[in-house]
Amino acid sequence: MTDLDSLLTDMRDAAPDLRLDAMDAAVLAGVASWRERVQARRSLAVTGVLALGIGLAASLVSPQRVQAEPAALNMVPSSAPSSLLLGAR
Repeated sequence: MTDLDSLLTDMRDAAPDLRLDAMDAAVLAGVASWRERVQARRSLAVTGVLALGIGLAASLVSPQRVQAEPAALNMVPSSAPSSLLLGAR
């Protein structure tokens, strides 16, 4: 038992390791980095869900079908300046 007591006394009297002083800063920097990554992932997830929701809402509100006028290859479009001047429409 005296060996253990002397070992504990020597450990108590010894100076602490200098690397322990920098450990607090390293741990707090790691925690801050982890929080930033979690916040970035959360922001990305919220943005994605919001974009999907807006896209879904826009697709439900938009008109169901839009059809273009049938056009022949030699036909002048109705919005062409020449057809507007002639009063075709």
